[in-house]
Amino acid sequence: MTLPMNCRIVFAKNDRRSGIVLTQATEIIVDSSWKLLTSTAEIVIPRKVKFFDKNNVREVFRRGDFVTISFGYNGINVEEFRGYITEVSADIPIRIKLQDEMWKLKQVPVNFSSPNISLKELLTSIAPGYKVDALEGVQIGSVRFPKTTVAAVLEKLQQDPWKLNTYFKTVNGSPVLVCGKYYADDSSEAKVNFNLERNCVSSSLNYVRKDDIQILIKGVSTLSNGTKIEVEFGDKDGQTRQLTHYNKTKSELEVLVKLDFEKSKQDRFDGSYTAFGIPSVKHGQKADLTSSLYDDRNGIYYIEGVTKTFNREGIRQVIKLDQKTS
Repeated sequence: MTLPMNCRIVFAKNDRRSGIVLTQATEIIVDSSWKLLTSTAEIVIPRKVKFFDKNNVREVFRRGDFVTISFGYNGINVEEFRGYITEVSADIPIRIKLQDEMWKLKQVPVNFSSPNISLKELLTSIAPGYKVDALEGVQIGSVRFPKTTVAAVLEKLQQDPWKLNTYFKTVNGSPVLVCGKYYADDSSEAKVNFNLERNCVSSSLNYVRKDDIQILIKGVSTLSNGTKIEVEFGDKDGQTRQLTHYNKTKSELEVLVKLDFEKSKQDRFDGSYTAFGIPSVKHGQKADLTSSLYDDRNGIYYIEGVTKTFNREGIRQVIKLDQKTS
């Protein structure tokens, strides 16, 4: 059965013009992941939209204009993106590039220092007005960020020794700044079911058995006084993966590193698969995969990132998987 596709693109009202609602698009692309500081989107507007016959495109759409993008099937639209215009093409068809709320936050100037501060306190200080959902118990310690921007601070947090990724998620229509939390284990984020042979368009997944995985886990714990403790466990010639913990003793860190090693040494999928637009998924959710051909590959996996497309071929979701949930 073929379901009719639909979309709704809303360019919010501003001081230059009234709001604009488009229900046609040649193509929409949305790319998001907890590994990406900024989620992005691109809209291609068809030539036949009559609105643009009378209007100057560059005047109608400007950098910084707020936009929401929704699409789906059978008259039901699901919001897939909200953010700001960053670029408008000069040619036809019109291509509009967008970034999420991070585009606005990244431009905020920062001139901040503290002798000892937690992750949540730091983010609350440099991102005033935003709700912050940060990994609990993380002490950053002494920091000094003179004459810089929020973008530079967040990029610094992604590096050693912290390795803390930051992104925005939308909760009840409002942006929430998330840092250090990548996967949703709460009941409000239900797992989504996919059968690889029945309701997936294609797959570039590679099945990797745990015996073939070579990994070395390096754990680093930063104490409140700035002292660092380091512990290693795993395959000496394996790929190194560093995990950061806070205020953990050496014995506690050894236990955590061994647990991380055991979680990493599991049968798993590498790569991604392409699904239809239903059910709509977001990074951080869990995908419950089943295979009619290979029962041993069934399992629940975390979703690391999703690239969504809306075009004449249909709605597609390229879903990148991460580790098993347990």
